[in-house]
Amino acid sequence: MSEDDCLIVRAVCVGEEFEKMQGNISIQTTPIVSIDKLSKEDEVKKASWFDSKAPTVFHYIALVILGALTWGYLWCALGEDWSLNGQWFRLTIIGVIAWASGLILQELTTLPPLLAALLTGIIARHFGFVDMRAYPYIDGFLRKIYPVIILGKGSLSWDVKFIKQNWKQVLALGALPWSAEVLAVAVCTHFLLGFPWIWGFLLGSFYASVSCPVIMPSVIKHGKSASGKVNWSQLICTAGGLDTTLSVGTFGVLFSFIFYEFDDSYHYVKAILALPLGLVLGIAWGSLAKYIPNPNDVFVTELRVLFVLAGGLFVNMFTTSIGWGGTGGVAVLACNATAASHWSKTGWKLNQNPAATVYRVLWSTCEPVLFAFTGTFFVVHSSISETMLIGLGILLVCLTVRLITAVLVCWKLTLKQKIFVCCTWIPKSIVEAVLCPMAIITIIAQCQHIEELAIAEDLMRLIVQAIIITTPIGFLLTNNLGSMLLNENNCEDIESKPRFTSRKSSAFHHDEDSNL
Repeated sequence: MSEDDCLIVRAVCVGEEFEKMQGNISIQTTPIVSIDKLSKEDEVKKASWFDSKAPTVFHYIALVILGALTWGYLWCALGEDWSLNGQWFRLTIIGVIAWASGLILQELTTLPPLLAALLTGIIARHFGFVDMRAYPYIDGFLRKIYPVIILGKGSLSWDVKFIKQNWKQVLALGALPWSAEVLAVAVCTHFLLGFPWIWGFLLGSFYASVSCPVIMPSVIKHGKSASGKVNWSQLICTAGGLDTTLSVGTFGVLFSFIFYEFDDSYHYVKAILALPLGLVLGIAWGSLAKYIPNPNDVFVTELRVLFVLAGGLFVNMFTTSIGWGGTGGVAVLACNATAASHWSKTGWKLNQNPAATVYRVLWSTCEPVLFAFTGTFFVVHSSISETMLIGLGILLVCLTVRLITAVLVCWKLTLKQKIFVCCTWIPKSIVEAVLCPMAIITIIAQCQHIEELAIAEDLMRLIVQAIIITTPIGFLLTNNLGSMLLNENNCEDIESKPRFTSRKSSAFHHDEDSNL
């Protein structure tokens, strides 16, 4: 290469380097601000805020449209009973109002929506819009369905392994406070209100029932961050489930004593066998659910849900119709707990599976209807003041007995943890709402004596009073004090088990586990 060519090549290289340097300088020293870009970013932020609310908005829009279409179809098909002044429309609209008012109450105050639903029913009865006393057969039929949904939903979250390893603590916490309160209720109502002993024990059998679904969201939330190794969700859920089992079974036995005419020997046989027979039936059907349907079936999800749901509905209807009330409810609890235990070994997590989702949807539909219809049995008039005042004293005495017993049986827990258990053991709502009108419904249907109806009316008033007072108190104490009471060091342990993992709902962003 000649000297001239070398000079040319060198000049070209220097020129290229100079252009690169100039380009870098221009990039670094010439910032460009685009107003259009900023406005687009603001639009994206606004759009993202709307997108976060859109699922909830469209969820309710879909429900309104589906409800309107269903009502229109029923009106066209069945005629005037579903018109705006029809009896079926009135029953339906009360349920809808109860559901909507419950959502509003929960959104504004965080209190359980069942309180608004109960008040909706009381107001509807007061203004003469709906009175379920006029529909005893309809209400009685629905009250045979509610327990299957409620009890089946709760028992799907039971960890059978936890129960086996901690059976002493579960048995003591579930049975002893319940038994003490039942006895206290029977004594107080007999001497203060003049109830016959069997009516006092009938009231106590479900008056003493704790309502785990009210406080379980708070228990799960605080339990995840709690000190120590206590599996709070399982301890409260399983002990509360035992409490519910005793309530449902005992109520069924005592109810049949009062309203079914059989020989005394037959009544005693039922009293002895009702709970064990329910356990055997439930465990057998739940064990069968391990094999039927086959896990490799294409429709295994749908068939599993229908298998336990249809079985529960049938056994509860059948046992109630032959006077063995309570046996069906115990069978539902045992069946779903057994089935869930078997399903968990094939990949279905406890309380996080399609069956649990179906039961949650069914309960979200039944809950406002249950409490609204229960509220219509509560009659507001001036003569109830004395009963309600005595009832307040009975509530304070019986609740004190219950909580003192709960403190005594929690021998492995610290003082703060015992206080937390007492907070969770206060609410009374769901089992009470299901069972309290049963006596009134049966007396009206059978046209029995006025004296028995008067006792049933007092029973109803005492239960509604207990629901209105204990539900918000128990919920607020558990929710607000739980973090302080459970966060401490050197806690004595109950056997530690894996805790639930949270899963968000696409519509409401609630914790799935909070719906136990």
